[in-house]
Formats: sequence, C-alpha cells, structure tokens
Amino acid sequence: MCTGISITSKEGNVFFGRTMDLAMGMFGEDSDSAIPTVILTLPKNHLLDSQLSPWQTKYTTMGMGVKDTTILYDGINDQGLSGDTQVLMETTRDSKENIQSRGLIPLLGEEFVTYVLSQYASVQEIKANYKKFSLVDTPFMMGDVPMQFPLHYTFIDPTGEQIVLEPTDNGAFVLYDGIGVVTNSPEYSYHTTNIRNYISLSNYDPTKQKQINEKYTMQPIEMGTGYGMFGLPGDYTSPSRFVRAFLLSNALDSFEGKDGINQLYSVFRAVIIPRGLEHASATSDMTDYSRYWVGYDLTNQTMYVQTGEGIAFTAKKIDLSLSEINYENVNTTNSVTTVL
Repeated sequence: MCTGISITSKEGNVFFGRTMDLAMGMFGEDSDSAIPTVILTLPKNHLLDSQLSPWQTKYTTMGMGVKDTTILYDGINDQGLSGDTQVLMETTRDSKENIQSRGLIPLLGEEFVTYVLSQYASVQEIKANYKKFSLVDTPFMMGDVPMQFPLHYTFIDPTGEQIVLEPTDNGAFVLYDGIGVVTNSPEYSYHTTNIRNYISLSNYDPTKQKQINEKYTMQPIEMGTGYGMFGLPGDYTSPSRFVRAFLLSNALDSFEGKDGINQLYSVFRAVIIPRGLEHASATSDMTDYSRYWVGYDLTNQTMYVQTGEGIAFTAKKIDLSLSEINYENVNTTNSVTTVL
C-alpha cells in the first residue's frame, strides 16, 4: 500500500511525494525480511549493469532505492522529472521472446523507474516512447532470492504534467493522465471514476441553519466546523486513501515555493499508516505500514526523507559531480532540536 501526491505553489513550483507502505523491513527493522534501502544516486553518462540488458544513463538520477542494485522505488533526475513505483495487482508481464517478437523492448519492472528517469527529461518524452517497452517475466535477483513486485508507475515533471503507466497489456503499458494523486489497485480508471462519488464534499463549513419543516430547524454542530468534508473516507484502503489525498491536496490554501515541502507533508499526514494497523492475519507479526515518506522539490531537485523508525529528516540535493554510483544511509533516529 502506497500513496503519491503532487501539489504546485503559486509560483508554479511542483512538489511530489510518496509513502512507501510495505510489509517488509527497509532500514534494519524486521531484519528477517529486510531489503537494505538507501538514497541511491546514479551519475549521467554511466553504463548501468542491468540484470537484463545494460544501458547508458543520460541524466543524473537520485532517489530511494536498494543498496548495491539498480532499483529505484522513486526518484528525480537533473531535469526535474520525478516518478515512483506502487503496487498494482493487475500488472501483467510477458516472456522476453514474446516481447521481442512483438517488436518491443523488454525491461525489468523493478528497474523501470530507474530506466525512465535516467533516459528521459520530461513527461512529453515518456509519452512519445512508452509504447516501445514491455515488462518481462524475469524476476530481479537479490543474491539468490528472486524478487518481483506487481507495479504501476507515475511520472511528473516541473511543468506539472503527470502520467500513470500501467503494464496491463501483456506487459505493455496503458497510459492515463494523472490528476495529482495515485495509490494502488484497482487500475487508475477505477479511482478517477470513484472520486466522482464524493463530488459534494468541499473545504467550506456549512454555517447556515437548515429548516427541515415548519416544526424543526436543524442547526450545525460547532458552527459546522469540518462538516464540508463530512463523509470523507477515513480507512486505509487504496480507494479511500486516493479520495482523501485528492480532496485534501486540492483544498490547500495557496502557498509559496519555500513552503512547498511543508505543505506536501501536511497532506501526507492524513495517509501515513502507523505500525500495527495492517496485519495479514491474526497470527502474523509482520505489519504493513509507512516505512518511509519522501518529498521531492522538482524545481530545486532536492529530496526529503523521513522513515517510520524515527522523526528525523534527511535532505539531499542531486550531486552533478558524481562519476560513480553512490549509496547513502537515511537518518532513522528521533534526532530533534531541543530548546532548554
């Protein structure tokens, strides 16, 4: 379970973020199933040794990824293009032979964000090229362990244009224009239809009384505070998080670019999942929760990360001087500034 949200400042600066909600350790927690997760930076003009077919990067790319691999869960490149992966159970794949017979280029789903961000500068470029590719059914190998997640992908650039790519056509992609929010299954078309069920909600409080009949007039409770959003779903299912994220992010007051990350994080607080709320069964100790939150400032090409293990933030700007792949740990502590 994950949520992605984008917002835009009054100057036109775009901010994109996501929660990584996963029933698997990432920063040393739940160590029996942990995938070591770091800030991964790939330099431009670098030959990446993919497990499928190597490729040359065109742009410096930075994001949250798996240590000592080419996997990015999300990221940004030096052109300001940003993107992420999220679970989509309807994902399809095809064999390498079938893909090539269809005249398409096979890619590993776990490397797709890495490939796109290292190759393209804008959403328009992705739109012009996405039909060339298909996801292959070959798993990514983490040592001796095969790893394969059902995924879909979203990308957004500094113009604010956003797309969602879903590999539901035998590994090939269906494209949707994004509306600023993405979550998990069902397919994106479901979410953009379901949101219409909440058309009556607003960020305005109903402060006027309502006369029901000649005997009874209904008065708003507490002057109607918060009742404009009455009926907003509060659970953590994918459709509910989509509705909540969409309505809340579009109800923000206008803000300046310097406040963008703070505003983005304020919306995400409504969809960050605490540890313990989502167990697969009564006998399962593992819990699906927000292992990290990350926000990207597309204008300044800077990322901000907070893990579910601590309240400290780690910030990093793309380093254009790198000539080798770089891995950096994220601060997982409760480090704070104490005022005496």
